[in-house]
Amino acid sequence: MFPVEIRIRENNEKVVTEKMTSMREWLDHRRFEPSAFRYRFEPPDLVFQVEFKMEAEASAFAHAFAGRVTRVSAGKRAAA
Repeated sequence: MFPVEIRIRENNEKVVTEKMTSMREWLDHRRFEPSAFRYRFEPPDLVFQVEFKMEAEASAFAHAFAGRVTRVSAGKRAAA
């Protein structure tokens, strides 16, 4: 897996909702289907972690939303 981490500093429901909608529309438009879409709080940030099976999709998503590909899972490293 190729996880992407997106951090949102704004602690505002409207901003978070708009960002989530933007991410979903972006994914739908490109027909990308992430394996997982999670979030967690790391004050003061809200952190989204979106996992992709394909590195190119992860990189494109990270670039579009000012995020970063955080690591490659052990299973993918062993297969590479």
